[in-house]
Amino acid sequence: MTFEINLHDFNLTDVLQFVLNTKKTGVVHVEGGTAGEIYFANGLVVHAAAAACEGVDALFEMSCTTSGKAKFEPRVEAPKQTVSEDTGKLVETIEKRRIEFETIKQDLPPMDSVWAKTTREPESAVALRRTDWQVLAMLDGKRTLSGVITESKLGGFEAMKTIVWLKEKGLICEPGHAARVVSRVINYLNFFFADFSKNGLIWYKRWLATTEGNEKIAGAITIDEETMEANVVSELTSKQIDDFIGSFEAIVKTEGPKIYGKLLFRKKFEDFQAKLKEQD
Repeated sequence: MTFEINLHDFNLTDVLQFVLNTKKTGVVHVEGGTAGEIYFANGLVVHAAAAACEGVDALFEMSCTTSGKAKFEPRVEAPKQTVSEDTGKLVETIEKRRIEFETIKQDLPPMDSVWAKTTREPESAVALRRTDWQVLAMLDGKRTLSGVITESKLGGFEAMKTIVWLKEKGLICEPGHAARVVSRVINYLNFFFADFSKNGLIWYKRWLATTEGNEKIAGAITIDEETMEANVVSELTSKQIDDFIGSFEAIVKTEGPKIYGKLLFRKKFEDFQAKLKEQD
């Protein structure tokens, strides 16, 4: 008996459960995001191999595949045994790992993006494992995340999990993204001051006086009051920029109509937004 299953419609755990129930001996060839083989003896998983690993780790890797197919070839003996756990328990564990993987993917940057180590030293409470150091060393501002994951040979799940953890701890950054964030806030303020001049500076100072809890944002932005030019002197995140623009515009939209009148202010603010959009 042979069969072929589309992994877009079924999970790998469905395949394992089916072979377990039929008590077959053979091999499942997995083709897709992570290719490999899973060997069965009387329905029990005895060996699994993927490009970078064997055993249970290989099963975890292949379980993350959501495209391609799985094809069962009967009466093929396993070359060795790397799995000894009960298949039912394996299915439960793999399903939990698959759900965890879906959560990790939501926080993973684009696979074609390039990341690098930050200058920030790990906090004393942050303990880096050997695999953390291994991935950190490879994030050199030249390799894409896809390349790092492949070259690390840790397996996709472990490598992706490590990258997300390093990102959350602020130990890696995307140099191109940082430059875009800085460019965004500089363009915003320079266009704003060009359109609203001294009134814009007054509103900015009013924002500074009401930035309780936003000290880092305020400290990162400097304004030359003579030239009315903005500059960013320390790193900011996209969220911090969004928070700044939101709280700053709340003040502008309250004070602007008092000075220019509702109609003129609306026209000036719409013109300002149009210039920003053209710049993007």
